[in-house]
This record gives sequence, structure tokens and C-alpha cells, in this order.
Amino acid sequence: MIIRAVEIKEFDFAEYGIYYNMLEDRQNVMHCQTDVFEDHMTCRPLIDTPAHLGFTTGQSAPYTIQSMEKHDHTEEALFSMSEPFIVCFAKSRGALPPQAEDVRAVILRQGDVIVLARNIWHDAGHGMGKAASYYYLASRGMGPAEWIRIDGDPVSVVF
Repeated sequence: MIIRAVEIKEFDFAEYGIYYNMLEDRQNVMHCQTDVFEDHMTCRPLIDTPAHLGFTTGQSAPYTIQSMEKHDHTEEALFSMSEPFIVCFAKSRGALPPQAEDVRAVILRQGDVIVLARNIWHDAGHGMGKAASYYYLASRGMGPAEWIRIDGDPVSVVF
């Protein structure tokens, strides 16, 4: 199965968490501009627990996604440093592993922030044609995250 990553602005993310367009969202983001800077801040805290800042460098897309992780103890926010990146996610079906048919892929660019709800399967982000680094914000769990193999046909991600 081949899935094409779409721009997060073109995707209804509500089933998986919250999407913020930091530059254009006038409902969920406060904006301030002076002669020397622009500032954009979410109206509510980004995630609902105290958090740790993480930094990931993901390999290049296109790629075939093999496994995913999910967290029941924290939401997880992902946002670009500078380069766009692709992230895949899938809804949870209780105790089942992530299902290939549920995998979706979006492209995040500077100013885009997603906050994955608890128990949403996701992979590490991948750069578009080259490696890319990004930040994430989440509460650290009691141990390392468990990565679970995707059930079903292999899922190749293209852009």
C-alpha cells in the first residue's frame, strides 16, 4: 500500500489531536507584532501535563513504515525546526497493534504544530528527500516507548 503525505493544512486532524497554524490561527493562537518582532503563542498550554523537550532527526522520505508507538500517559506535540518533515499516525483500536489501513501521513512546515492525543499511534518524522530535525514536547514515561510492528500490508510513504 502506498500513501501520499498531504499538507497538514489540508487534513482534518481533529480525530487525532489538535493542529495549530501558529501564523494564521486567530482562534487558538494569540499574535503580537511590533517594529522589531512578531510573536505567536497558543492560547492554552500546548500539552496537558508538565513536559520534556525532545529533539529528533529523522531519515529521508520516501520510506516504508514498519512500526509505531503510542503513549497513554501524555499528549505529544511535534513541530519543525526549519525543514519540513512528514509524520505518520493512526487511530488506536484498543489492544490491537497499529493497522496499515489506518495510517495517515501529513507534512509539517515551520509554523505548523500538531498535538497528538493520548493513544494515537505515530512514527518518527522523516525529512522530504533528505534527513530533517524537529522538536517534540511530551511527558517522559516510566521507560522507553515500545515500538509495535504495523499489522497488514507494508505502508510506503511518498510526498
